[in-house]
Amino acid sequence: MTFALLVSRVVDLEQQGRDPVQLRQALEALLDRYPLCFGYWKRRAELELAAADEPAAVAVYERAVVPCAYSVEMWTLYCAHAARHWADEPERVRGLFERALQYVGSDYAADGIWDKYIAYESAVAEAAAADMGRVSALYARVLALPLRLHDVYWARFAEFAATRTASELLAAESEAALASFLTRQGAHPVTTEEMRGEDEGARKLRVYALLEARYHFYVAFHAPRRALEEPIRRRYYHVAPLPAAELAAWRRLLSWGAAQPTGHVCDPLEPMAEVLPSFTYERCLLPGASVRSLWKEYALFLEGKGAVEDARGVLARASGVFFRDCAPMLLYHAQFEEAHGGLDAARALCAATCALPPPAIDAYLAAANLERRAGNTDGMRAAFAAAVDALRGEPLAALVRHAAAVERKLCGDHARGVALIESAIAREPANELLWDAALECATSAVVPAAAGAGDSPAYQAAAALLERMIAADSPLPPPARRRAWLRYQRRADELGRPTPPSG
Repeated sequence: MTFALLVSRVVDLEQQGRDPVQLRQALEALLDRYPLCFGYWKRRAELELAAADEPAAVAVYERAVVPCAYSVEMWTLYCAHAARHWADEPERVRGLFERALQYVGSDYAADGIWDKYIAYESAVAEAAAADMGRVSALYARVLALPLRLHDVYWARFAEFAATRTASELLAAESEAALASFLTRQGAHPVTTEEMRGEDEGARKLRVYALLEARYHFYVAFHAPRRALEEPIRRRYYHVAPLPAAELAAWRRLLSWGAAQPTGHVCDPLEPMAEVLPSFTYERCLLPGASVRSLWKEYALFLEGKGAVEDARGVLARASGVFFRDCAPMLLYHAQFEEAHGGLDAARALCAATCALPPPAIDAYLAAANLERRAGNTDGMRAAFAAAVDALRGEPLAALVRHAAAVERKLCGDHARGVALIESAIAREPANELLWDAALECATSAVVPAAAGAGDSPAYQAAAALLERMIAADSPLPPPARRRAWLRYQRRADELGRPTPPSG
């Protein structure tokens, strides 16, 4: 069922006020096929809230953040739910925000979730008449990240800092670590006379100068990345294809990110100041989920890093969700599994590909060749037999021609190849290409005539086949019979054999 039909079903049920069970089923069907649609996950959770079942709504959000782990919008919706419904459990709310930031905190467009976290901590502190140390710590973290509103956050922090104490802005134990970090980066500010001392005024000047120097360091540090991020507009999933210009912008960012070193910043206030290349790939796959090559590139990137299980997981998501009906992706995943010892998984993927309508020769050839490489001759023959049952027309002829060649050249069993072609002819007796494959198979066993040699059994079998093809009661039309005789004649001439009369 198409996206439009699935959405139409949901909308109709919502507008008609039907049984929530039906609406739940409709939403589940949509999300099964399109699990990156964060708005429909929210509607699914709200359906549980309407039934006064908040734990069930949480369970929905927990399911949602598996496929949508790198979706800023999805985590923002979940965290908003938490802030609204878990008012008496601040540590639980903070835990969820921190989980979210592990995935999306460094996203260029993550300002929405940072704003909610800052607003939440501000409200908690005001309600408890506590200091704003947690809020200040959030500002410090966000100012280390390559966000689009980086400059706006500094302006907000500067306004916030004007009315806060030095200890609220930066804990004493963090001051020395920050100073050391800035010194290593060559970004430590000049210390003036007014900053010396431990009184409140001197310490606040010193702390603010450190934080400002850190802000300017990250302005320069993240400038190349932000320049590549800025042209990108679509950062969320949409069923419409990703425009070529957007895809090109993402590819430039991916290429740049993959070439950057990591692990040399080590900011004491925000460990995630450097954005890992895998995060960039994951974020790219939200708008680019329908771009098959991106999934392959990501898997190859991980495989190249030695992260085979991670690469396997990426391909499992691609072949199991977004390209479950796409034979090339299923077969690509099968090749990966075979290369890494997952023979059973490769077989299952080949079987899934063979089950896709309409039957495709590539699927059956892949299944047969997999078994051949594994040394499973019976499995290979079973795949060929299944193909004969499923395929028709030209693909069937190409398949049996290939299978007969494999039997003759690799298995040394010419007779089995002949039998397979005959089984195909029995299914499609008027298929000229099948008869042509049979003739090719029969003449392939004929050796050039030696002086004085009689007709070999192989030649006699080929001649008998030709007689069937050109006989009056042949299922082939007269033009096809004539073409068959001419093909046989050419082959017989090559082998120095007599040609039966054309009748």
